[in-house]
Amino acid sequence: MEVVHLRTMRIGFAVLLIAPLRLVGQVLVPDLLTVLPAQMNETSGLIVVSGVIWTILDSGNPPAVYAVDPDNGSVLRTVQLTGATNVDFEEITADANWVYIGDFGNNLGSRTDLRIYRIPRSALEDEGITEAAVDTIRFTFSDQTDFTPAWNATNFDQEAMIAVDDSLFLFSKRWLDERTRLYALPATPGDHVAEARGTFDTNGVITAASWDGVDRLALLGHEDDPGQPFIWLFSNVEGHDFFAANALHRNVDLFDHQTEGIAWRTPDEWVISNEWTAAFPPSLWSVEVGQTVLDHGSIGNRPRTFPQPADQEVHINGLRGPATLCVMDQAGREVGSSRIDGDRPIDTSAFRPGMYVMVITEGSSVWRLPLMIVR
Repeated sequence: MEVVHLRTMRIGFAVLLIAPLRLVGQVLVPDLLTVLPAQMNETSGLIVVSGVIWTILDSGNPPAVYAVDPDNGSVLRTVQLTGATNVDFEEITADANWVYIGDFGNNLGSRTDLRIYRIPRSALEDEGITEAAVDTIRFTFSDQTDFTPAWNATNFDQEAMIAVDDSLFLFSKRWLDERTRLYALPATPGDHVAEARGTFDTNGVITAASWDGVDRLALLGHEDDPGQPFIWLFSNVEGHDFFAANALHRNVDLFDHQTEGIAWRTPDEWVISNEWTAAFPPSLWSVEVGQTVLDHGSIGNRPRTFPQPADQEVHINGLRGPATLCVMDQAGREVGSSRIDGDRPIDTSAFRPGMYVMVITEGSSVWRLPLMIVR
């Protein structure tokens, strides 16, 4: 078998209509912003504050909020949350004055200590702040009476939240019926009951939510585990009646990525994240909200790499003709390049273990794909 050898630079580094309107749209093709460092393996929520992307890490990690560089994945700032404990951080959101961190991951459906931490928005906007004391919002679900543990077999798991007006709105991760239920509670410290407001058939479990600040809601989720990621976009929302709005469902071309976070970066762009898995490194992706795919969005149009992680070689399939490949390290430096044609394996033996970005140019198309090397 012929192997493509990269020219390496030796650098040391580690459409259904119902009322309201509900549509199925074309597949969204994301662009890779950056592979994230191993420290961010468990990224589980995203928010954009004053143009800066912030994330949180889930269970077993410090109670903190991290600003990340979308160009190279480096951690720009860390704000420690004093008075908080990270049982299972799953979501981060904000309103005009406050940032809310949801410690409500509940895979077993048995938690009786669900809580949301609140810090001033200024704690993220002021570059000199490195820690912030939290207020605590404790809550229970109005319709939960059974707390028997059942791993990934509960309708009371929770990973998605937005803040609108004076309230917090939760979108549950219902493993049993693959729908989501909307709950509302006050956005103030104390003990509250999250009141059920309605249910929407998402045909999959919901892992993140984001509000554009005007009248659009995005819900990120996936089929199976993790299977096919998707986004539900609710437009022209009136008041807090999210599920009565026009709804558009679009799959995301990141099959088997464990997508965990979504945030509006601009009115026309989402940023989404995926956690580390054995197959894919943690990464940030850009998704054009109004993207149109001329080939009707069939899954598989993006070139794919395998195996992931790789050792001595990696394959690229899905190319239609000759292309060029440039491999970049996490500092944005070119560390290898090659002409590629067909599905010949690419020699990666010269690269040290770590995270890379493969920039593939085929005609007028450019793709950025993550590459993880392990040995």
